[in-house]
Amino acid sequence: MTADGIVPDMPPVRAPWIIDTLMDIGASEPGAMGPVPLSWATITHWQSCMGVDLAPWLCRLLRRLSVEFVTESQNAREPDCPAPWTDIAEGHNRTTISRKVSQAFRALILSKEDAS
Repeated sequence: MTADGIVPDMPPVRAPWIIDTLMDIGASEPGAMGPVPLSWATITHWQSCMGVDLAPWLCRLLRRLSVEFVTESQNAREPDCPAPWTDIAEGHNRTTISRKVSQAFRALILSKEDAS
């Protein structure tokens, strides 16, 4: 996107060191049918190799971030997937929003036909 000159609005990161740690370990690991979340064994092995003893809450957070990363990576394959930091319309609102968008396009098309 930045190659096209588009810079997406990103949410603020208040603890970049946590994201840096996740990226150092790896946001996911290879599975039989594609990326899977980090296993506890991978997190433990990384700690052992790096000589680091992470707090239990941080290990849980890193695992949770990995699960969210893999989930969003799969969801992002859909063309209508919203950005993960945006408000997602509830199921009952989605129908209403879809109807309103369809009506707006219909009105736009009719106005173009009337103008010709």
